[in-house]
Amino acid sequence: MSPGATPQPRGTGATSLQGLGREGLRQSLGHLRAVPFTLTVLAVFLVTGAATGSFLSGPPESLLDVASVSAPALKAGQWWSLFTSLFFATNLLAYAAAALMILLLLGLAERKLGTRRTAMFYFAAQFAAVTLFLLLTQLARYADDGWLSRMVDARLMGPYAAVLGVSLASSGLLPTLWQRRLRTAVVSISLMLVLYVGHAETVVGFAGALAGLAAGWWIQGDRGTLHRHRSTGRETRNLLALTVAIFAVGPILTAMVRTPTGPLALLRDVVLNPLPTLTQMERYCGGSVDVTCLEAGRAGFAGPLGLALAVVPVVLLLICADGMRHGRRLALRIAITLQLAVTVMAAVYLSLFARIHQYPDRPRTGLLGSGVVHVLPLVVVPLVLVVLLAANRRQFRVETSPRARRALAAVVGGTWLVLASCYTGVWLAAGGMDRDGGLLGLAAELSRQYLPLPIPGIYSRIFQGRNAAEAFLFATTGIIFWAVALAAVWVVLQRRLHRTDAAADDRDAARSLIRQGGDSLSWMALWEPNRYWFAPDGRGGVAYQQHGNVALTLAGPFGPAAFREETATGFIRYCAEHALIPCFYSCTDELWPMLKGRGFRRVAVAQETRLAVRMLEFKGKDWQNVRTALNRADKTGVQAVWGRYADFAPALRAQLVEVSEEWAAQKSVPEMGFTLGGIDELEDGEVLCCLAVDAGGQVQGVTSWLPVYADGRLVSWTLDFMRRRGDAFPGVMEFLIASAVLELRSTVDVISLSGSPLAKDTATVADVAGQEAGSGGLAGILDVVGKALEPIYGFRSLATFKSRFKPEYRTLYLYYQDPLHLPAMGRALSRAYLPGLSVRQSARLLRTLVR
Repeated sequence: MSPGATPQPRGTGATSLQGLGREGLRQSLGHLRAVPFTLTVLAVFLVTGAATGSFLSGPPESLLDVASVSAPALKAGQWWSLFTSLFFATNLLAYAAAALMILLLLGLAERKLGTRRTAMFYFAAQFAAVTLFLLLTQLARYADDGWLSRMVDARLMGPYAAVLGVSLASSGLLPTLWQRRLRTAVVSISLMLVLYVGHAETVVGFAGALAGLAAGWWIQGDRGTLHRHRSTGRETRNLLALTVAIFAVGPILTAMVRTPTGPLALLRDVVLNPLPTLTQMERYCGGSVDVTCLEAGRAGFAGPLGLALAVVPVVLLLICADGMRHGRRLALRIAITLQLAVTVMAAVYLSLFARIHQYPDRPRTGLLGSGVVHVLPLVVVPLVLVVLLAANRRQFRVETSPRARRALAAVVGGTWLVLASCYTGVWLAAGGMDRDGGLLGLAAELSRQYLPLPIPGIYSRIFQGRNAAEAFLFATTGIIFWAVALAAVWVVLQRRLHRTDAAADDRDAARSLIRQGGDSLSWMALWEPNRYWFAPDGRGGVAYQQHGNVALTLAGPFGPAAFREETATGFIRYCAEHALIPCFYSCTDELWPMLKGRGFRRVAVAQETRLAVRMLEFKGKDWQNVRTALNRADKTGVQAVWGRYADFAPALRAQLVEVSEEWAAQKSVPEMGFTLGGIDELEDGEVLCCLAVDAGGQVQGVTSWLPVYADGRLVSWTLDFMRRRGDAFPGVMEFLIASAVLELRSTVDVISLSGSPLAKDTATVADVAGQEAGSGGLAGILDVVGKALEPIYGFRSLATFKSRFKPEYRTLYLYYQDPLHLPAMGRALSRAYLPGLSVRQSARLLRTLVR
């Protein structure tokens, strides 16, 4: 199969469709046969509901002792209600949700745990969840809590806690990727329901999730080693985006519940049921906060336009969540700003209307009646999200271009200016200066229109004094403004569709030059977050990262070979003009004569391993390991599948992410970057992937290959991404590289196995004596860092592995001007390779270096 080819399905027409149908039916029947306990629970649950007539409005009162469990019932000796309550629900929607959870989550658990263990964990999770719930409510009653204490005698029914508990218990047996996703989704949704809805069922469900999470950690055997759950930058962004999206829908969810009682339920009032401004209340309520007048005014803030504006924060956060998945820094900033705004609005709302509970004819709500304890979640929850997002800000590397940011500001600002001017003109003409208290009154009116709060869509007696034009603009300008703003933000954040990232145009220019010529590592110049300097004549360029005042290049200049020295000279001049320290990293000796004449020094940083593939034969004793790997793959049905990442089937792409996450989870420091690519870099349409896929369709390992050009022709491929499944057959990487030799030899003469960062082997350095005096300090630092990272990343073991292929070695150097700049360059290298390294991880690494 050629490098760019993709596997084609066999068979045509009706035959293929029939085959696919039979295969799908066979898999479905196999799944059902594997989950007998799940099917039994589902059948009993539905049959019991139908037989007792409980589908529409829950079980009849005469069956409540059997259909529900409560503290009084347990005290009376009805212990069996703890388990019989699993087979009832409160209404039709609850039955549908529970049935779906049983079929999906309980079925997943049974396939992982087995029937016997699933049944044991199912009933144990119910017992643990109800026990935790009763203990928590008793403590809340003792503390005179205004929310949980009311649930002390609540009747609980439904299988939610048991299903969540057993599903999270089974997560300990899932692959790292899906384990983390399942835990994040279940815990986040459960917590969101508790905070916003706050019913007894949500609390006991969250208790079941926590119990299941503990059981999953116990099954996994990861107690005390939570660092093994580290994820790649890509997956971190996915999990953060999922969390933001889940909590975004909370205020809207409270509108779908009749009586939400959770700590954050009052956000429904902030978002969905706003109150009039103080000026309006003083004018139309006789200068006092009269509850009757207040409720009448609240009724006027209803209508479809108001509800449309109410979902603005939700839609905006969902747009940002999608942008965060793609690493957009602008999406992160908007999400953080919006969470802070929700905090401020909640605080202002509470401060303005906290005295409502003083009126005897208004019932004391849980939040206002219990004081600070229930006020805190309104502020703490969004702030926790802000801290979480800010702590992971380095994972969001895609900066929006200044042009796109200016366009966004112009559209949003211009729209607001036009709408605000129209309303101001009508307001002045209607005598608003005298009626609403001058300019401060106008500011209050405008803020009410553009804050993401519902605005009146119909007349009410609070606005009896307004003319039709003023009332119409007051009700609609906010809707128009936010519709334009949301559309503009969505357009800017769609990186792949609209090319709004800051380096998009420069990256296209760099790609064109790299196709004309470059080094073995030059294709890495197209990765985030590299920036570019281009020669004035456009005949060459340099990719670099700026850390402090160090301009750290990635490989040498790219473009036609005849202009590379000229390009390097121009880049040095550019650095001098901008007070930057030029540092040419992972460069060949091609530039050495010119740079040496300019007073540069050098130190070897890696050994590039190159294979002449045309005449390479795996014969003789030296190739025994490679032949063994090829034979083992042939006997076990493992094949090399070549193609582009985007062309692979979704199932294969999902497995690639699983393999990558499993690899990253074993590291105690974040995924490295700079000259080491990840899943994001596989999405480039010109990067080749080779998968080792067994007979069952499972991906055993993966490698990726970057193109190398010279004089406008493809002349080589460079190995980049290397991952293997933890339980892959021995020799899978030898098999993949040998497959690359056999596949690529028809199109190129040489392939590169790349260099192993921080793994310089002095025995194979071609020109050790060529290292300049004064470079020993940096060489020593790199050597110590390489040794410290060896147990974590195995760079030196990787270099030893590559040596099995009897490669030709080519030394890669770091070129620099002044030894006094070595500390700054060392810091730049650490930031480039480990951009997500936290202070704690830095301290751990430093301790390792000291040892």
